[in-house]
Amino acid sequence: MGELMTIRRVLLLGNHTPRQCGIATFTADLADALLTVHPELEVFIAAMDDGHHYAYPERVALTIPQHDPDAYIHAAQAINDLNVDVVCVQHEFGIYGGSAGSYLLTLLRALEAPIITTLHTVLETYSPEQRAVIEELAALSERLVVMSTRALDFLTAQGIPAGKVDFIHHGMPRLAFDRDVEKANLGLAGHEVILTFGLLSPNKGLETAIRALPGVVPGHPHLTYLILGATHPHLREREGEAYREGLVELAASLGVAAHVRFENRFATLDELGRYIAAADIYLTPYLNREQITSGTLAYALGNGKAVVSTPYWHAEELLADGRGVLVPFRDAVTLGQELRDLLDKPARRAELEARARAYGEGMTWPAIGAQYLQVFAETGRAVILTQPQPALPEVTLRHVAALSDGTGVFQHATFTLPNPHEGYTTDDNARALTLAAACPDDPHAPLLARRALTFLHGALGPDGHFRNFMSYDRHWLEARGAENAQARAVRALVTAARTLTDPGLRGAARELLIHAWPAIQSLESPRAQALALMALAEQHHHAGPHAERDELAHRYAANLRRLHAEHATPGWLWFEPYLSYSNAKLPHGLLAYGRVYGRPGDVALALDALRWLEGVQTGPHGSFWPVGNERVYRRGEARPLWDGQPIEVYATVAADLEAYAATGDESWLDLARRAVNWLLGVNPLRQPLLNPESGGCRDGLHRDRVNMNEGAESTLALWQSVADLRAVQATPSAGTLTGD
Repeated sequence: MGELMTIRRVLLLGNHTPRQCGIATFTADLADALLTVHPELEVFIAAMDDGHHYAYPERVALTIPQHDPDAYIHAAQAINDLNVDVVCVQHEFGIYGGSAGSYLLTLLRALEAPIITTLHTVLETYSPEQRAVIEELAALSERLVVMSTRALDFLTAQGIPAGKVDFIHHGMPRLAFDRDVEKANLGLAGHEVILTFGLLSPNKGLETAIRALPGVVPGHPHLTYLILGATHPHLREREGEAYREGLVELAASLGVAAHVRFENRFATLDELGRYIAAADIYLTPYLNREQITSGTLAYALGNGKAVVSTPYWHAEELLADGRGVLVPFRDAVTLGQELRDLLDKPARRAELEARARAYGEGMTWPAIGAQYLQVFAETGRAVILTQPQPALPEVTLRHVAALSDGTGVFQHATFTLPNPHEGYTTDDNARALTLAAACPDDPHAPLLARRALTFLHGALGPDGHFRNFMSYDRHWLEARGAENAQARAVRALVTAARTLTDPGLRGAARELLIHAWPAIQSLESPRAQALALMALAEQHHHAGPHAERDELAHRYAANLRRLHAEHATPGWLWFEPYLSYSNAKLPHGLLAYGRVYGRPGDVALALDALRWLEGVQTGPHGSFWPVGNERVYRRGEARPLWDGQPIEVYATVAADLEAYAATGDESWLDLARRAVNWLLGVNPLRQPLLNPESGGCRDGLHRDRVNMNEGAESTLALWQSVADLRAVQATPSAGTLTGD
């Protein structure tokens, strides 16, 4: 008990009785089991609200409206305020709002306590929406609990480490009632009783069971098939009792109406125990092969019933080794034969009962509660250790130099080798110029600065705009580059014109900049406008007012404000209805503008947006999780976890350092450092993207591996992040006004 005493407060998230569903019953039973094993424990419930009013017990601390995305954010704060040691989530796609229940993830991302998730549905294959939810749910959870070994096998085949998954049976109550007494209480003394219980719906296969009875009744005239359970509430809302009435009509048409008895109610545990005790055979004729968990089957088997079932996944596992009888789906003839055989042979039935009861010894709720508490104790808040922070590396430009030739920096690499087939870009040479200017003491910096500046010189056309893509044979591949390239080139020239130590190169950068201002005059892309704002703010800060450029800055800032007003909501404080790439550039540009031009409202808006983004980019234990680039991310969806790229780290670091310069709040430095740590191995794969041997940075995190190519963008993003962070740490009072 000593180890368990580290767990003082637990919150269970899911449905709860008196709501009528299997997960509600499971949550209530698990709460009782935890308290049975650990009476000093405080157990709280966060119950999902389906729009109906329920008289919940006192332990339900809060309810969450299923389809209200903002409610999940408020619920997370309420749960954090409870200061629980563990949150145990009961997961089923359909009980949470959003695509495949994705609203749940909004709540889980904001929790401070470690998360244990019980998966009530595990599939062999998922829809894309379901897969995205399961992947993020698994990543957010310290441990996953499944109720069958098949579910465990499925998860490991899907890439979830086996060591993260615990197999714990569905619990069941030990029901001590006498069979003959309970038959008499039900008015069935002398009858042979077959029982099915649970909420009624078409996937339960009750039609097959009723169609089997004409083959059984002639030899067993005192047979009664008891169907215990209310119609599923959602089905009843749509169709009333039409389904049940159809079953009644079917029994009548087959001449077995006198042998089918419907008990139309959601039974209490005491009532359920009496019905199970009265049963000679328990029957689950379910139609869904992929049902991975059945609480009703666990209840019946664990209490020593002879079970006949269709071979859905949980039944195949629980009834293996002679613990029950399996019959094909929708096969009334074979089902009738097996029922008849068991009724004809009491000894065979008794043998099944003995095997079932022996297996059920480990499935009682106190035993299950003890297993959950053990998992809680191993993963609770008190034993979660903060991962040691990796050392911040020393900046080296040797891989950037290796990616360069006399023309400039190559865009891509194959492992560590430059890839000439992809040529060069203004984007990457602008980045290289900025990094070389930031690292004047690196032996490779002077030549890199000269080559990058020469490339920009060649890229700048007579109209004052830059071309971007150049082939290996030095042919430009377009007449004008994209807007981001225009803004990034100007941004680099602004920095180089001020900070390059070589006076000849510094003078060349100033000369180029004079001719390059038209490149940012008519930008429409919000990210390009944000980059331009960084350049305009730095130029204004160091060179003073300039009417035309200042008017341009005011216009771009006004557009970012407009976008924020158009799209931001209390739960989505952002400039767009989605997150895509280099997201932190948007608040960074507005923040740089607000600082330099004395616009405190813009500073406040940008800080709020950046703080919100940092919340979205937060993973377990406060680690950095960039939004992956495999798809855009819209509010309420599962977050893209994979194809995260180093450029996201740099955009975040640069924005965080700007926020630190604006506020003096050192928490922004901590956020910048945690972003760098993602590149150093504090990421979902626990693998560093920095290659210390080459000095390069790998291109991103895929679902199952690190992208081993060490291209220019990734390497430049890593070292610019480290260089900027080191510069601020060395001179913490200095304003930054740097960034991509």
